Amino acid sequence: MADADRPRVALLFPDQHPAAAAVLARAFVDDPLIRALMPPGESLDTVRRMTGLFGVILRGHRGSGQPTLGIINDGQVAAAAIVEQVARPQAAASVVLHGLPLVPELLRALGWNGFMRALSLLDTLTRNRPPEPHIYLNILGVEPVLQRRHFGSAILDFLREQALLRGEFAGVYLETATEANVAYYSRFGYRVLSEIYPLGVRVWRMLQPRSL
Repeated sequence: MADADRPRVALLFPDQHPAAAAVLARAFVDDPLIRALMPPGESLDTVRRMTGLFGVILRGHRGSGQPTLGIINDGQVAAAAIVEQVARPQAAASVVLHGLPLVPELLRALGWNGFMRALSLLDTLTRNRPPEPHIYLNILGVEPVLQRRHFGSAILDFLREQALLRGEFAGVYLETATEANVAYYSRFGYRVLSEIYPLGVRVWRMLQPRSL
């Protein structure tokens, strides 16, 4: 796609985060890993709870000084990406301590059992991050009715460019629990590092090396 035709990536500011949380909830409503955290319920209730969960994640992310990226379409958030600059993977305990003020909201979104599953998930994911400095694509979601308009690929291209600007980065790293996404990310140069099974869910660890 020519640069003139490529959707433009924007920084999402705090007043846009509620809309971003709702987009992510709708985008991930069928994601196996996110669903493993949610109590059983109807789809509408699941989306409501997931909107609350992503809202908490975005507030914690903002508090740690990390950026949230997105695509704006007709004045509305159409895609959102939660990304981190990782110099050295944090221990899960450190992440939990940083997020203690958000625990009541997490409990409302997930319930006690879901909260405990989230801690287990966080521990597994943090222990399996690459040891080298990298950009971590934590979450990327596109409004379902706006998919196939290259919003996701624009964000992936943007992150690749950012990694190329930073010589110390090994590349861009992500996890996905959706098998169809493995082929999608592979088209952008991501390679499967390994598979892990947090909460019994198959998850692919993928890295787009900076050298590509």
